[in-house]
Amino acid sequence: MKKPRKSKTLSIRELTSEVYNSKKLSGKIDSIEILNTWNEITNKLIQDRTEKVSISEEKIVFIKVNSSPLRNELENNKKNLLKKIVTKHNKVQDIVFY
Repeated sequence: MKKPRKSKTLSIRELTSEVYNSKKLSGKIDSIEILNTWNEITNKLIQDRTEKVSISEEKIVFIKVNSSPLRNELENNKKNLLKKIVTKHNKVQDIVFY
């Protein structure tokens, strides 16, 4: 004879929230959202030179750029770029260009 289920029934909202908050998925979603924001606040030239955008668990955004002069310009404008990103993603603490 089968045993009855012991799990409680979840609403779709609770289930969606649970899935989103799982560590693996929320990190990937955050990375995608940060990448979309990066593409909104930068021009085509910067987007073409950007190789990778990721976010750490400490909420530091790492942006890999394949041009040293561009990397220097981005470093010079870091405060302004950070402000723009933080307006959409208040979790972000810092940006690192490499």
